[in-house]
Amino acid sequence: MVAHFVGDTGDFRGQQKDFVAEMMTLDAQSAPDGKQPAFFYHLGDVVYFAGDVDMYGDNFYETYKDYPGFIVAIPGNHDCQPDDPQDGPVDPNKTPLDGWVKNFMSPDAGQLGSLKTGSGRTQMDLPNVFWTFTTPLVTIIGLFSNVGETQGEIKADQIAWFEGELKAANPNLPLLVAVHHPPFSGDTDHSGSDVVAKVLFQSFKNANRYPNMILSGHVHNYQRFTNVVPGPNGKIEVTCVVAGAGGYTKLGRLPEINGRYPGVPLTIDDSLTLEEYDHDNFGFLRLELSKRSIVGTYFSAPYSAGGQPDAQVKDSFKVDLKTNTVQTLPIPR
Repeated sequence: MVAHFVGDTGDFRGQQKDFVAEMMTLDAQSAPDGKQPAFFYHLGDVVYFAGDVDMYGDNFYETYKDYPGFIVAIPGNHDCQPDDPQDGPVDPNKTPLDGWVKNFMSPDAGQLGSLKTGSGRTQMDLPNVFWTFTTPLVTIIGLFSNVGETQGEIKADQIAWFEGELKAANPNLPLLVAVHHPPFSGDTDHSGSDVVAKVLFQSFKNANRYPNMILSGHVHNYQRFTNVVPGPNGKIEVTCVVAGAGGYTKLGRLPEINGRYPGVPLTIDDSLTLEEYDHDNFGFLRLELSKRSIVGTYFSAPYSAGGQPDAQVKDSFKVDLKTNTVQTLPIPR
């Protein structure tokens, strides 16, 4: 099974989101039989800056009008953010998450989410803002890290639910965790969330179940880390991916070290390694999932307003589900 993952798409100030959507659409349309993406899992911040209902027509439905698969999501902090007086008049009827709930948890699923679009894409009927997606080949537990700009927050009831879902997840299938705020990031704008990292890894320990991969957005670039943790049967290499270069106008940069951007792989400490990153281009992640392995490919392209994207492979890696290890794969030239 193949799926796409990226977040931070709905910035109305430019055409970058359409650029990424076209890359994903072309990847789906050109895929050989058996390799077409089954769905796109959005990692949050669907619509900027406060998740407004009336922004979905132009900045979600129109953007993905040609994308052939269905789209599911977790909300990001901007999907939950209340109106900011600095952005204009405050709507007294607006409540946090109202746009996301209307378009992803609609009781009228199947109806168009906005009269402003000619797109045939329809609303979804997901069960909650944090939810578990069970498929025949993978389980994806999606968390909601609330509205904080830097650290985010996962509340006690969410943690209890999360630990229960970890314990209930099929032990014979790969397990992915999606959360908008990343536990690790080396960028200079947001950085990783210590709050999210603490909740995640304490929950994994409490449930005695570690995921094969953690997927996040929020930071507007691509980064892939390997985090080595002590599992119940030996060390486990957990792949942690930031895939937030989905269309927010300004990409996030990593800091320079002695006048140069870091080379990779870069050892952060005894347990954490930055394997690869791309802070220059917009892009998306494709995962090929089976019961034996997860193969990840990150595609990106230099942005050209009005130009057709020429997506190139920036990173390729394989997670071996039997050995709980990950290896970087050579990039085809």
